[in-house]
Amino acid sequence: MYVLLALLSSVLFGVWAFGIGRYRGSISVFSVVLVSATAAAMVYLVVGLANDGLEFAEGDVLRGLAGGALNVSGTLLVLKAFQRGPMGVVSGVAASSTLVPLAYSLLTGESLSPLVVAGIGLIFAGLLVFYVPSMKRDPNAARGLGAVGLALIAALFYGLATVTLDRGSLVSITATMLVSQIPQVLVAFVMVAFVARSWGGLTRRALLPLAGAGVALGLGQVAFFAAAGEGSLGVVSVLGSLSPLVTALLALVFLSEKMTRWQTLALVIVLMGTCLVVA
Repeated sequence: MYVLLALLSSVLFGVWAFGIGRYRGSISVFSVVLVSATAAAMVYLVVGLANDGLEFAEGDVLRGLAGGALNVSGTLLVLKAFQRGPMGVVSGVAASSTLVPLAYSLLTGESLSPLVVAGIGLIFAGLLVFYVPSMKRDPNAARGLGAVGLALIAALFYGLATVTLDRGSLVSITATMLVSQIPQVLVAFVMVAFVARSWGGLTRRALLPLAGAGVALGLGQVAFFAAAGEGSLGVVSVLGSLSPLVTALLALVFLSEKMTRWQTLALVIVLMGTCLVVA
């Protein structure tokens, strides 16, 4: 069951990345974060109340705040990276965040079968095939390298946030995740209301899609940490890293960003790796 939840989270994370990435350069990153994070917080509130799971333990609250601060830092960096490089490339690099919880799982003594290890290796190989050739063909090489650098730092923040929130969701997943939205909403609100004093290009037409992306993020996080509670955090994180493929497919359908032969090959490799992990 946890494998299905992990795969569902990867789809939802891909929808979120596409939802916020499509407005790169046209809307202030802080406005994007404010709308997305507020919508995600509403998801945690509704799901928590529906399941009677909003129990706030002191340790969970502190880790929720720390995880939220790391997540908002990563999101701001990803949005900046989206302005410098292709959506699929940035999402692929940011997906390397899974290395952090995977390393944490191994350090805490979780064992992986040879089949799972082989599957994880194929997934990482597929992700490399997915974004490296695209970056080499980027006509704006200098800007592309800047996008990779920002996405790598974001990946570190995301990975640390995943471990922190997983350790902080021992009593209630939804309560911890709700608390984690406080730093994101607060930072974004201060920047929009008091620093920029502008919505930065946010329109009514963009409001609903951005809120929808936030709902996808919230549901994805609930599915992810529910899966991590049932299985290995490392394996769940690897399966969750498939989200760039979802983002690329959505960009293909809605933004006409074509997939190359390398990206198609990467998709096949990743699917093979996923089958090994699931088996």
